[in-house]
Amino acid sequence: MSDITRDTAVPLYLQIASDIKGKIDRKELKANSRIPTEAELSKAYQVSRITIRKALEILVNEEILVRRQRIGTFVSGKKLSRNLNHFMGFTKICELNGKKAGTKFLSAELVRAMPSDVRRLKIPEDDKVIRIRRLRYCDDVPVILEENHFPKAYAYLLAEDLSGSLNEILNQHGVTLVGGSKVIGVCYASREEARLLNIKENDALLLSKDVVHDAGGNSVYWGKEVINVERYEYKILINDTVESE
Repeated sequence: MSDITRDTAVPLYLQIASDIKGKIDRKELKANSRIPTEAELSKAYQVSRITIRKALEILVNEEILVRRQRIGTFVSGKKLSRNLNHFMGFTKICELNGKKAGTKFLSAELVRAMPSDVRRLKIPEDDKVIRIRRLRYCDDVPVILEENHFPKAYAYLLAEDLSGSLNEILNQHGVTLVGGSKVIGVCYASREEARLLNIKENDALLLSKDVVHDAGGNSVYWGKEVINVERYEYKILINDTVESE
């Protein structure tokens, strides 16, 4: 560890925070890597653990570091950013962020429609739907576990290679997606979700439920995504018009 200056008015915890940040900027500490423990840092800098804790707290508040319960403190990776003011698929979002999208196909099957399918897709109660489950990667890191439900009219998807962009496959069949609705909430990782997203069971996740329409206003599919919050964020642009209450 780098030396710190003790005969200065700058508090030690600020110097240590600055030193750790410098190591991250110089990539001596790489994104998503675990930093030494408080005890190890205390020994390296020859200061108390309270001083180390204050330094780390600054870096956590600035989102330079992230604490993972029962695992340790890690260097934050740059989150994949999604602008909710525009409709676009995951592959395009990765491209706009200068990253590479990837997909692990999990399953695709024809199943009996549930009440949620009937309501969101506007199909008969005794109908069937196409259910597709995939794990989405950004630069080879799992980010989103998605499950999409399509009316049975889209059964041709079962014969397609579903490891790429669903939007592109739909476009090839003359279907253009133009928008829809999104509801965002929070959920907690199940055992399967934790395993697939490489996180801990019961970790907090973003939950996104979408109904996506074509140019004619018809529901093409509805989907559920559970999202690793350390890898992904939503942004909404708001105009500067303020209305009184």
